[in-house]
Amino acid sequence: MFIELTEIVADGLGRVSNPERKIYVNSSKIQSIHSDSTERTIIEMRRSSIRVKESYEEVKALVG
Repeated sequence: MFIELTEIVADGLGRVSNPERKIYVNSSKIQSIHSDSTERTIIEMRRSSIRVKESYEEVKALVG
């Protein structure tokens, strides 16, 4: 099952005009989720992590 989230795009080599974008994540590929110090959620995938705008509780309910 895929869930829709709002990814917070980190500044890379160039400036990003819109630091957020909608993404779809396959919930069966999620290894773990946890909140960070800014009340955002970090989703750990097999090879990378994604920082999303939704709260930990929202993501947990969607994955649950």
